[in-house]
Amino acid sequence: MKPAGIASIPGRLILATVTLACLVGSYFLMHQGLSELTEARQIERLPVTPLTALAEGPYLIQSDVSSALGTEPTPYARTPAVYVRYTLEEEYQDSDGDTRVRTLESGRRGLPFQATDETGAIIIDPTDALSEVEWHLDRTYRRQDGDLIYSEWALRPGDRIHAIALSGARGETLRFHGLTPFNLPPLISTRALDQLGGDRLFGAGLRISIATALLALGLALGLIALKVHRFWVYVVACTLLVSGTLSVLAVTRMSQEWAAILSIYEGRYQQLQQTQSSPLQRVDVAALAQLISNRTAGWLDHWMYEQAVEQRLPVPDLGPQEAELLHQRVEQRVPARYEHIRTGYVLATVSAALGLILMVFAIRAVKLKRLIEAVPTSDSQGLSFGLSELKARITTDEDYPPLRDPLNQEACVAFDYKVEAKRGSGKNERWSTVEHRSNRVPFWLADPQGKVLTYPEGARIEYTRTRTSRRGNRRYTSRLLHDQADVYCLGFAGLDAHQPDRLSIQKDAGTPFLISGKGEDHLVLNRGAQGFAGIAASLGLFLFTATTLMASDGSFSPGNLLLSALIVPLVLCLYATVLHYNDLVFLRNRVNRARANIDTVLQKRHDLWPAVENLTKASMSHEKALMTTLAEMRTQPKASMASTRTVEQVIKGEQQATSKLLATLEDYPDLKNHELIQQFMEIMSDTENYLSLLRNSYTESVMIYNSRIAVVPDLILARLFRFTPAPQFTQTTGNPQTTD
Repeated sequence: MKPAGIASIPGRLILATVTLACLVGSYFLMHQGLSELTEARQIERLPVTPLTALAEGPYLIQSDVSSALGTEPTPYARTPAVYVRYTLEEEYQDSDGDTRVRTLESGRRGLPFQATDETGAIIIDPTDALSEVEWHLDRTYRRQDGDLIYSEWALRPGDRIHAIALSGARGETLRFHGLTPFNLPPLISTRALDQLGGDRLFGAGLRISIATALLALGLALGLIALKVHRFWVYVVACTLLVSGTLSVLAVTRMSQEWAAILSIYEGRYQQLQQTQSSPLQRVDVAALAQLISNRTAGWLDHWMYEQAVEQRLPVPDLGPQEAELLHQRVEQRVPARYEHIRTGYVLATVSAALGLILMVFAIRAVKLKRLIEAVPTSDSQGLSFGLSELKARITTDEDYPPLRDPLNQEACVAFDYKVEAKRGSGKNERWSTVEHRSNRVPFWLADPQGKVLTYPEGARIEYTRTRTSRRGNRRYTSRLLHDQADVYCLGFAGLDAHQPDRLSIQKDAGTPFLISGKGEDHLVLNRGAQGFAGIAASLGLFLFTATTLMASDGSFSPGNLLLSALIVPLVLCLYATVLHYNDLVFLRNRVNRARANIDTVLQKRHDLWPAVENLTKASMSHEKALMTTLAEMRTQPKASMASTRTVEQVIKGEQQATSKLLATLEDYPDLKNHELIQQFMEIMSDTENYLSLLRNSYTESVMIYNSRIAVVPDLILARLFRFTPAPQFTQTTGNPQTTD
């Protein structure tokens, strides 16, 4: 039965559902983040306007709350207030013994109230949008009576507030409907404006970062659901989608932002020209222009400022006293800064570290996926020395018998057995491991062409079955690789230490060793999903690092978002470069290792010829033809893979000389039984098959390596980092020849 997973139809449907959820979540978070970013920047551009300078339009004021229009008592503290939000909560114990809090009562009340500053008074009426107004108030009352907690957040007479609201034509009342076209939030706050703006910038950066990660993750899962797992496809799609989305949103949002602030400026400037203006109104318009200029950052922001304001609207002429007042008003507006700046730096550092960790994880996952794709599937009789891939069935016999699963006594070749006991009670109840053991034994991997022995020690096993049983307060879990299971195996095919004339699958340092009960398609898609998800998460973390640092000093803007959009393809290209470079290094090292293995065998054989010649001189001096051959072999330069041209000729000459020597030795029993001759005969016999396997491995490795460095994009890296083609063996006209 085919294992269920992301390659199955149910798995792909789940991926498609998660993809849709990621994209929807990305849309809403991106919309919220950009709105917060725009509002924070618009608030920074508004000067604090004196109450007597108000005209028609949106304004930011700073004033004191007055009781002139009356107050009403708060529900719990019974103190006079013009607005209160209250909650009644109850502490209780849940089923796990944890203390929880639930809300029994909550609500809000508000009245129109009078606000005053040093220039005059105005009525603020939040009652038409009581729940829509952003109230940033400190808690003014808290009392706990047994399990009950009473809390109030009240706006009281004497409190100093900042408010963003819409003034009528006469400037007598401030209301809170109609601020959306100006990208401004309806707001009443007792907090400092710079802290308020910093919190909004931090929240915007957090939401935009998460939205970007969700967008990249949704794209990744969508491609996996469609069974598209090529990394370059993901890089191209992610670059176009994420970078394109960020770029379009950044430019669009900045255009809307400048259109809104221009509308505010034009409204105030036109009213200044149409009516008898006061010095405070002229200073207010000039302060707005000055703050717009001061809060402009980045080339795109500057370009839009020049187009929207500088070239279209002049700044009012001011006298010396008005200029001094302008300077004071502008200096009052401190740039937005995140209140918990140290926390921001810590979060940025942690985010960058996690991003790097996820980058490494993603590269490893995609690297393994690419390796699984790159290594061709072999049958048991077509194995070559080196990293190999098999799809076969597990079998056992008398020489290599199976294990027995400790839980159900089921035949298997590997198991992981765990016994857990339930300890503690209530919220402290946990499953605690009381026994954990595992075992593995060698087994055969059989296919229609034959079978190959496999030593599973050191392998990463994805078990084919999981059995769980509960008895009393104990839970027994056994994962096993059962006998007769169809598996996928990626491992090193090397000489069997117990029988050197055959290859076996075994652990080798520097190469992966994987035995899985799931198919190759599942493994490729699974590792692709892991890698793509890691890339998406790391992109989000890197963007969060950048936005947090910028939000901490108040410099975050849509222009920075546009810069981030340009950075995304650079990060993805870095991923691709690292992966392709690692691939080429792996393939080149594979060729070099195969070459070194052949050199080792050739050296071992070559070292025997002088000793064999000296030993046979005394006993077979009359065998002139043989002695001539031995002398030629002794003086023959050692064959080396550094120059493959002579390897085949030397091996062919060695075979002829060995055959002639062994045939002649039949007439010399004493010499035939000499220890050196025995060693020579054994080595020559053992290494014939070994050389054949090594040659096949070298040929296959060179073919894959040379093919990879000849195609784009590996061709670019190969030329940049000087990956040169490796020499290959060829055969023509029935005789072995080689070329460099």
